Amino acid sequence: MTAASGRPGTAGASRAADPADRTAEVSWFDIREISLNRSDLAELDAREKARAAAFVFPADRHRYQVAHVMLRRVLAGHLGTDPSRLTFGRQRCPTCGGPSGKPVLVVPAWGDDPPGTPPGADGAWPGLSFSLAHSGEAVAIAVARGPVGIDVEREATGCVCSLASAMHEADAAIVEVLPEPERHLAVIRWWVRAEAVLKCAGTGIAHGMDAFPVLGAPVRSRVPPGPRLPLEPDVPGWAAAAGCSFAALSAPKGYQAALALPGLRLIRYRWGPDR
Repeated sequence: MTAASGRPGTAGASRAADPADRTAEVSWFDIREISLNRSDLAELDAREKARAAAFVFPADRHRYQVAHVMLRRVLAGHLGTDPSRLTFGRQRCPTCGGPSGKPVLVVPAWGDDPPGTPPGADGAWPGLSFSLAHSGEAVAIAVARGPVGIDVEREATGCVCSLASAMHEADAAIVEVLPEPERHLAVIRWWVRAEAVLKCAGTGIAHGMDAFPVLGAPVRSRVPPGPRLPLEPDVPGWAAAAGCSFAALSAPKGYQAALALPGLRLIRYRWGPDR
């Protein structure tokens, strides 16, 4: 998890030789370690402020605010701009054409002479993609030079067996024969992998999560955090129906996480200075 400064950590290993378009960077934050003041919250736009104000419980509001302030700061660090200058929108859903597709940057923040190619027809600015996930006290942000999806979920304290009805039949068959508590862990593992793939594809979970399997091979122990690539070659790494590959990620204790990309790519972690 990142330090409590309210800024994303920059310590930790990276592979400088890796081409930017083959690298995904994952940043972790612990909302308990981050306090936001009025100046921090001023970085959010009017829509984000209204969304935050709509939460009934302060803990939910804080999680949302931390996630979106940190997202702005992570992206601003890549773009060399002020976090408050970033503007977000959504692409069209590739399944139904509705307005609830993948979140994107729609206004470049480099000033009058932005580098790279111009925005696409939907207003999205190509060249830098992101995905945001949060659960419990954990916030995860993935940034890549192409489509990317990330998901994190706190491991269930209650029964989640009913979710098996939403699985691909191959995954449901695997989960059905597992003893407790392995069954519960497998359900959460399925969820984070499937949702990460659907985020990468831009459809999200609204159109179902049963079009492709993401279980089906022995999964190695969680990879310890640090300067290594937490790819699991023994996991079925291609969700062909959505056109994305996926990798299990090391995650804070009590959580599971997964990253999805359109093809096998490298993962670079950013850890706070306390790591």
